[in-house]
Amino acid sequence: MILKEYITRKKNKIIAMGNDLRNDIKNKTLAIILIIILLFTISIYKIDNIFLKKDSKNYKIKVYICGEVENPGVYELNYNTRIQDLLLLAKVKSTADLETINLAKKLKDEDFIRIYPKTNSYQIKININQANIEELTKLPGISKKIAIDIIEYREKYGNFTNLSELLKIKGITIQDLEELKKYITF
Repeated sequence: MILKEYITRKKNKIIAMGNDLRNDIKNKTLAIILIIILLFTISIYKIDNIFLKKDSKNYKIKVYICGEVENPGVYELNYNTRIQDLLLLAKVKSTADLETINLAKKLKDEDFIRIYPKTNSYQIKININQANIEELTKLPGISKKIAIDIIEYREKYGNFTNLSELLKIKGITIQDLEELKKYITF
């Protein structure tokens, strides 16, 4: 009787271990399947995004253009649009120096494009402390917004006394100063 109970207990333990092992294998298999499904879903999502960004006509970018164009501002364009296409929309002026621009370059979202004038188109220097918006926008790299900021700065702080003070105007860089110094006086 004792031996029979002992054998029955051992048999039940072995059966329970087998059931636990089967459940453990089922759980691990289920986890592996879920991981594979998750990885597959993520890879499809990434592939779709890559193709959407590169090939879809629906993916839009926004770029800003200023300088020697009749219609400066922010433009919403299709992905992979080139600078040449943007210049057609913004209507480039005849004074623009297009030799310094790669017209075939593909634009990216948030690009900033400044079209500079041909250097021989500015023969008269403009007094930065007396110029109005129209005169200031004739300077290379000075958009209407930057011209307004220059005038507002003058009104608030007084006349500019040197070239480096123009760096306080948002949108004017050190590279801009190198170009501007040829065309302005104080």
